[in-house]
Amino acid sequence: MPPLRIWSAGWFCAGLLLIGSAHAWAKVDEATQLLERACSLQGSTGWINLPSADITAHNHVSASIHRGDAKVNFGLLDIVEGGIYFPADQLGTRSEPYRNLSSWERIQTQIPEFVKETFSGQAKLKALDQDWAGLSLAGGIERRDYYVVAQRYFGGVSKVTLLGGWGTGRFTNGFGGLSKTIMPGAEIIFEYDGTGMNAGVRMLLAQNVVFNLAIQNLNTIGEVQNLGEVIGLHLLFGITYVEKL
Repeated sequence: MPPLRIWSAGWFCAGLLLIGSAHAWAKVDEATQLLERACSLQGSTGWINLPSADITAHNHVSASIHRGDAKVNFGLLDIVEGGIYFPADQLGTRSEPYRNLSSWERIQTQIPEFVKETFSGQAKLKALDQDWAGLSLAGGIERRDYYVVAQRYFGGVSKVTLLGGWGTGRFTNGFGGLSKTIMPGAEIIFEYDGTGMNAGVRMLLAQNVVFNLAIQNLNTIGEVQNLGEVIGLHLLFGITYVEKL
């Protein structure tokens, strides 16, 4: 084959490779955005045990479960998110004492008590978005703890997201972390939640299903006595399903 044709074929293949790489990187960014729909352990859209500066998309419902604890969130106008958190595996046991209420007066006093003890709420307001402000910023409440969180995604080759925030209650000591995209639809997470270090991975099982696996409180994992305690106290797995209404 003449040298000119060899060079032309080489440049053509290199061009196809660059186009394919750019397309793959674009898919990585798109998949990363889909991963941000997942719920944290505490219920709000977030990482392992941290709320993020992202929220559930407008008119979308996300349902998540971790260790038998269920969360349901709803997004509105791409700036507001609200949801509830409850122990799905204990609803039958907790509702047993309230099944045979004999009077309206008891219903009025006992049912609110059951709801208060069983269900918790969360809400989040997104103030800034990285697409137009260069930084994502949100504030919210989980149960009775308030927080403010800032977040920035760095695309290009790094594919890293940094997150940091502060608040009241469990957020008093501040919190932060980073996530790193390792392939389209999968990323690793390292975070400090105010009391301990957590590490994990989350990935897309489908466009609207996110699975996450993590180890909580790495700083105290050496204190447990056996593998059973490690699994019971430190291993966390969950799944989030998102659907548009």
